[in-house]
Amino acid sequence: MRVLFEQKIFTLREIQKEAIKNGLFFRKSFLVCAPSGSGKTLIGEVCAVHSVFEQFGKSIYLVPFKALATEKYFHFKRSYERFGVIVELSIGDYDVDDSRLRNADIIVTTFEKMDSLLRNFYDKDWIGTISTIIIDEIHSIAESDRGPRLESLIVRLNEFLHNPQIIGLSATIANPHFFNKWLSSLGNDTVLINSDTRPVPLHYKVEVTQNKDSTIKKVINSILKDDGQLLIFLNTRKATQQAAQNLKTFVKNHISEKKLGLCRELEAKLKRIKGGNLELQKAVKYGVAFHHAGLLPKERISIENAYRKRILKVIFTTSTLSAGINMPARAVIIKDFRRYVTSGHNIKNFTGYYENGNGFSFFKPFSANEIFQMLGRAGRPGLDEVGYGILLVNDIEERNWVEDHYFTYSDILKKYLPKYNDLHSGLNKINILQEQVLLRVYQERYISLENLIKFFQKTYFWFGIKERMKDQHIPIEQLLMIKEISPRNILKLHSEPLKVKDLQKKNSQFKIAKLTNSTISGYLKTAFGVYICEMDIETGIRCSCGFKNGISDNYANDKFNFEFCDHITSFLLYLIELPEENFQKYVNDIVPKSVRNQYVLNYLFEKGLLIKNKEGLFKCSQFGMLIIRLYLYPVSGVLIRQKLEQNQIETFQDIIKEAYDVLKAEYRVRDYKLLQPILEWTDEEPIEKIIERHKLMAGDLYSVRDNLERIIAFIGIIAIHLSETDFNIQNNLIHIAEMCETLKIRIHYGIREELFDLVLRLPNVARARARIIYNAGYRTATQVKKENPFLLHRKTGLGLNLCKNIIGTKE
Repeated sequence: MRVLFEQKIFTLREIQKEAIKNGLFFRKSFLVCAPSGSGKTLIGEVCAVHSVFEQFGKSIYLVPFKALATEKYFHFKRSYERFGVIVELSIGDYDVDDSRLRNADIIVTTFEKMDSLLRNFYDKDWIGTISTIIIDEIHSIAESDRGPRLESLIVRLNEFLHNPQIIGLSATIANPHFFNKWLSSLGNDTVLINSDTRPVPLHYKVEVTQNKDSTIKKVINSILKDDGQLLIFLNTRKATQQAAQNLKTFVKNHISEKKLGLCRELEAKLKRIKGGNLELQKAVKYGVAFHHAGLLPKERISIENAYRKRILKVIFTTSTLSAGINMPARAVIIKDFRRYVTSGHNIKNFTGYYENGNGFSFFKPFSANEIFQMLGRAGRPGLDEVGYGILLVNDIEERNWVEDHYFTYSDILKKYLPKYNDLHSGLNKINILQEQVLLRVYQERYISLENLIKFFQKTYFWFGIKERMKDQHIPIEQLLMIKEISPRNILKLHSEPLKVKDLQKKNSQFKIAKLTNSTISGYLKTAFGVYICEMDIETGIRCSCGFKNGISDNYANDKFNFEFCDHITSFLLYLIELPEENFQKYVNDIVPKSVRNQYVLNYLFEKGLLIKNKEGLFKCSQFGMLIIRLYLYPVSGVLIRQKLEQNQIETFQDIIKEAYDVLKAEYRVRDYKLLQPILEWTDEEPIEKIIERHKLMAGDLYSVRDNLERIIAFIGIIAIHLSETDFNIQNNLIHIAEMCETLKIRIHYGIREELFDLVLRLPNVARARARIIYNAGYRTATQVKKENPFLLHRKTGLGLNLCKNIIGTKE
């Protein structure tokens, strides 16, 4: 009760009362779908603490982002540690202090970290003591990157812990009943609490404007006059920075001199951050800021804290502030509902794209869930009586599109109501299916094909597929590509049923051009021209219209259910329906093999990640186990092993290039733009010069640096593993592993080897100060620590107090 009073919670909200009535204190599982600020987080919090106080076991609080994990950790620590509750935060990339987690009552961590913990510590006793799992932002299950791993994690935790209490929290799900039905199907009946009620009413408005900047000014003027705050979402980083510069003077005129003094203090704080954004420093002294992923973590945290303290009045931001951390505003403006605009021939799959109205370009809008995550920031409980969510459009036609796409209009309530997206599984990419099959085999040690299939039948992926493909049943083992798929099922999987019916009605002309043991190709004549279609065991499927589904080891982003072009669909229909029995033998052999890049089990066996015993059971090879423990996608591990075995890595630059190629294969970087800056960073080039020379954001550089450090560590571990099995290249592999250990330090600190001792052993000494000390003649930390601080000060030019601190001299 004391904690609730401290949070100024004196009465419970309806969803909280409903949770109590439905068994919150009796270990019932819940899916709570309610708007931001409605009190759903408290339901998860109470369940976590109740589980600890009643000695049912540990509670795990899972979130999608590190920043949100840190925020929740400090909240739990501040609120409950005084009552003897031990709270731990685990957000590191790989290593973790197992003893701290064993002793913890509540562990706050990210989805990925919990998945990694379960892979590496599943045999630890403390894992089995988890009794309550709170999953914040559970709708993240639909995201293409973290979603599939979260989905698998939910299934595995539920099995491993024998139906623990699971509390799913979300603000934006269009099909909560269906999703809740899946959660219940895992074995623990889950109660759905679904509410549209917000403690602070949110008014949506779609505003047509000829001049968006002028309209934004009017809204800023209106909100700031009444001492409110705004978040303004834009679709590019450049746009956020430009808007902050353009409107900073306008914002300043609405801020008191006292607050401007605090803004100048914030400016001074940001200036002390190495590699900080100069434009941001200029903007904040006017009470305005911008926020995006290119900023350094310290800059983003400083901006967020200043906004919470109401020092900053307006933040221009990309979608980085749309979800997770608590950053409410009185009004939220979305300047453009388009994520981006592109020409048609840049698009391979038109799903999710819309014509831009000019016939030459297409746009991809923000999803409904993303839009309402942004708009949902409006209305601060305890500070505002109402929130305003404003979407700006250029004309009536755009307004009609936005209203139809994102809203339904209630004639009774006379207002817009959100139209959320259905929640679908993201477990439909080849590399993800490979990883999940390998992971399942790893955790079972030995597994039959039947038991492997049973695991996937528990996933939300299969739960949804069963609904969507009722009329087109495909056996799950074929659907998952863990068994060879028939030509007819290939057609079902890769072509829309309505499109197939339309194409069957057309009288297209076909002619077989080539038929061998490995290839079927032919001509298709349509009203628009003649197309050459080919299905080949070695090269995959191709069409002269440009469609290509080739055979490759690097298909990290390929979906198993991509869509064929109309010509391949028509050609396949023709092949399947040809009556000649001998011809059908070729079709049934070649067509399935032409999509063999998708066969998950084949790939894992071919690459030596899985092996089969005499009884026909699958098990992980040593290399397969290593890949799972390292939290690598199989395709990434195979890519690293291939380069190591072929002696293609000889220098530090080769290692960095290889690690960068892995990031590119995983779509963590788009191009090689940051490769040269990273090389310069490891050679001690000043961060300011790197940023200026390459026109970069420091946040991007450091993000890639952290990812590269992780991959380089894995290259070293894989090199050691291979050295134990391949004696011909053993010495070379051990040398590479040693280089990786060195390079990890170089890339982390941005230093050459001669500075290692100074940086690693001296306090308050990073790359710049270490180079100054080294150039003054000091080669080791021991030399420095024996020096007189006055002499160190004179030789290096560093401040006297700093020199005393470095040496360890007491004042």
